[in-house]
Amino acid sequence: MTKIRKVLDISGRFLFVLAILALTFIFAMFQGGKVSWTIFYCLLPFVIYSTLLFFYPLSEISVKRSIRTEGIQNGGKFLVSLLVKRKSRFPLLYTVVTEKWAEDAQDLVADNRLKQLFIFGFRKEMEWQYEIEQMPRGEHVLQGVMVEISDFFGWFRKTKFIDAKDTILVFPKIIDLHYVSFDTQYDRGTLASLLNIVKDTTMATGVRGYQPGDRVTWIHWKSFARTQTLMTKEFEDRRSQELFLLLDGRVSATFEEQVELTASIMKEASSHQANLELMTTGLESSIFPYIQSEEQLHQAFVHLAKIKPVEQERVAPLVDLGMGLQLGGLVVLITGKPDRIFMQSVLRSVKNAKSIICFVVVKDNESTSKELENDIRTVKSEGVVVHVLGREQFREAFKEVTSR
Repeated sequence: MTKIRKVLDISGRFLFVLAILALTFIFAMFQGGKVSWTIFYCLLPFVIYSTLLFFYPLSEISVKRSIRTEGIQNGGKFLVSLLVKRKSRFPLLYTVVTEKWAEDAQDLVADNRLKQLFIFGFRKEMEWQYEIEQMPRGEHVLQGVMVEISDFFGWFRKTKFIDAKDTILVFPKIIDLHYVSFDTQYDRGTLASLLNIVKDTTMATGVRGYQPGDRVTWIHWKSFARTQTLMTKEFEDRRSQELFLLLDGRVSATFEEQVELTASIMKEASSHQANLELMTTGLESSIFPYIQSEEQLHQAFVHLAKIKPVEQERVAPLVDLGMGLQLGGLVVLITGKPDRIFMQSVLRSVKNAKSIICFVVVKDNESTSKELENDIRTVKSEGVVVHVLGREQFREAFKEVTSR
């Protein structure tokens, strides 16, 4: 139906141009005189150009998009370059190129910068760059480019959509945290056992005599070939922390800040060799277990870039999907609404409530509501460590918790 409308629109405009020519010709024939024929001959070049534009194939126009910024974070700048090419040198006057995004809200974000007017003339290519100052976090789809050409007076217009799909991922903003491993034994005495002594097998620090139970891969075969005595490599002991991040995926006024805090903790904890796991609640709660490699970390960041908050009634029950919480270790819960129903589902999935640290994210310079304060008191009464954070406090979040 759209194609039929498009054909009818083009045909109607073309007939309108021919009707103008016919009317001016009839007027000149019947009226006579120099003025009438002058009007006819003045309009004739414009009508001829419109007629030629009718037969001009838009299929010869192509667009190449180049994305100039990679790895964009929330609030970062997004720069795109578009190269519009054509095969012939047919003179084109008014050519409007419009970038089409999947979401309508992108037009507001771009502040109407997604449309550009070109006057090609006889040139075969034109380049256009546009910039979006603050890209929001999420997955954004560039569907293609709409090209529209017009004659002198806008009597005749032709449009063509050129498919050029690109997907842009805008990641959460990463904040540099002062990460502190939770090896501090404070009054509850719950965090010391969360650190395990493991062997860093990437580098041997020496050799010792073989002992029953040593792995075959640890045997120093060069020493054995030289001395005929089994020797075992010695490795440096390092402390490894089990860290389970749980992001509350419900709609909240601070949801973007929650995602940023989660991503920042992941980035910093991974650089300190913590054994990471990530779980996000939502329609189908997602779990990323054993995040150790860069690829696994990147997959988790991609998920955080795409995640969208859901309403309370649409969240999948955590009790059914939270078996990963049974693995032990420190559970870091990041939420904006620690209400009783949600926290009870978390507590049912965790063996020890004292192994939970709950970061309640609030807006900077805004006082907490009485309802939120009551929820925090209730959560603390269950034995959960609660820490209220604004964005400005993210950097010192771990320091402040361990010092309590």
